[in-house]
Amino acid sequence: MKKIFFLLLATLFITSNSFAEEVKFTAAAPRVVEVGEQFRLVYTVNEKAKDIQLPSLTGFRVLMGPSTSRNSSSQYINGKWTSATKYTYTYVLLAEKEGKFTVNPAKIKVKGYEFNSNSVSIEVVKANEKPQNTQSGQSNQATATKITQANLFVKVNVDRKSVYMGEHVVATIKVYTRLNIAGFGDSKFPSFNGFLSQEIPTPGQISLQRENVNGTIYNVGTIRKLILFPQHTGNITIDPFELECIIRQRRSASGNRGFFDDFFDNYQDIRVPRKSKPVTIRVKEFPANKPASFDGAVGSFRLTTTIDKDSVQANDAIALKVKVSGNGNLKLINPPEFDFPADFEVYDPTTKQDIKSTAKGMTGSTTFEYLIIPRHGGNYEIPPVDFSYFDPKAGIYRTRSTPKFDIKVGKGSGDASSAVISSFSKEDVKFIGKDIRFIKTNDFTPRLKGQIFFGTTNFYLAYLVPFLVFILAFVFNRKRIRENADVARVKNKRANRVAMKRLKAASASLKAQKKEEFYDEILKAIWGYTSDKLNLPLANLNKENITEILHGKNVDQELTQNFLNILDTCEFARYAPSTGSSEMDELYKKTMDTITKLEKSI
Repeated sequence: MKKIFFLLLATLFITSNSFAEEVKFTAAAPRVVEVGEQFRLVYTVNEKAKDIQLPSLTGFRVLMGPSTSRNSSSQYINGKWTSATKYTYTYVLLAEKEGKFTVNPAKIKVKGYEFNSNSVSIEVVKANEKPQNTQSGQSNQATATKITQANLFVKVNVDRKSVYMGEHVVATIKVYTRLNIAGFGDSKFPSFNGFLSQEIPTPGQISLQRENVNGTIYNVGTIRKLILFPQHTGNITIDPFELECIIRQRRSASGNRGFFDDFFDNYQDIRVPRKSKPVTIRVKEFPANKPASFDGAVGSFRLTTTIDKDSVQANDAIALKVKVSGNGNLKLINPPEFDFPADFEVYDPTTKQDIKSTAKGMTGSTTFEYLIIPRHGGNYEIPPVDFSYFDPKAGIYRTRSTPKFDIKVGKGSGDASSAVISSFSKEDVKFIGKDIRFIKTNDFTPRLKGQIFFGTTNFYLAYLVPFLVFILAFVFNRKRIRENADVARVKNKRANRVAMKRLKAASASLKAQKKEEFYDEILKAIWGYTSDKLNLPLANLNKENITEILHGKNVDQELTQNFLNILDTCEFARYAPSTGSSEMDELYKKTMDTITKLEKSI
């Protein structure tokens, strides 16, 4: 009876734990707000719940809430229907005083069980002065904000400016704005000369987050994040980052505004170039008294050494693995050098890396595997090997050692007849004792076999035919060189082929649902085709001169308009909200048809 009771109790405990893991109750709020600013504190739970209890909200006043909403979604994958439901509880709060505050976890009940959300940290800064209205109530809205370095700039942030040789630096390229960014244009990233760089994965879509910069709130977008490993000592300068920002502003008010201008917004896009300041990193030399086994490893590591077997027969293989794991310059670590016995045949170690690049540095492991083959029986020893690395946090060298391995090798088949041949490589000696063939010493008389080839027709043709082929090849090659010298003609001939190649890449992006790459390839195909076909540099191309040239070549007006519509659609879609695959597919077909007709018309 007791066993049944405990079994039911265990089943109930496992079921409740499984249910607790499925319920997700989270809280979200802006990281930075101003005094007097209203913001939303949002709680989300994936199960139907009740009795939500807010914690004490020191420094904030609840203006409204909770307003609840429910969102359901379903999808059919691999023959299975899956559905998810999300319940949202939204509160509107008012920040009342400056400081850094922590909103403790809220509580909620789901099917009789109580769950806690995560805590949220919110920083409240002093409110900036708002611009005063100079005319009527609408004048402030109609006047465009002046674009300055104070409300739009880019920056290369580094987590440290003084490191040891081989110690990592995390560099983050960000854009800071207090304006409405509609998109980005051309960019030029630093070359990072003097560093070994490793990309940290970041979302493809740049999302703006609020940050406090010297008491001012900016919308900040992370463009790129990298881990840098300095390759020499001294001062290394990171070049400036350049970015063209597209700012969307409402047009300035004018005296001839129409009746409908008050109902419809009138915006313009302004391209603003920005350039960050160079950043200098001071790279320090390693301290003196380096251990003899130190080979440039920097970080915090653990050393694990294993061997698959310590008792084998002669000519059987043994696998020795050395695993270095932790945080540091794992990709630059060299394999340890063991002092193997002379009777062991050892192959070069294979390297396997399981490394992740994060904001904390390069973490993971590097494994070296040695393949060892004992050739003779006996008892052998693989002595320990030291592995030293520099710990930059403590500023000292640390040494780890592999254990000693005793190998017992039994007498294998063919061991007695084995011979040590040191002057040949393993590839040269394939059959020991069987690869020697003696020179025959008996007398022999050579005999003439068949007809004599010299002086025959085929003999002369063997000289004449290659000579004629050479002459033809020479003439053809000279003609090809003259044709290739005409750059405009070459570009004109290859224009359609290059455009089709671009469209093929766009088709691949379309199938993979990569919107930005699709429109980018379409634009490259259109502009590249026009540049090659009309013999105009890309820098001199614009819609006006293309239109004039096409009219001059008697291209149909409708075909010209289709060409311009494709350009407008691609340029708009790169910064517009996501479009469906049907529109992208229609654009692809339209582009293909337009280029084909242009090829026939020009």
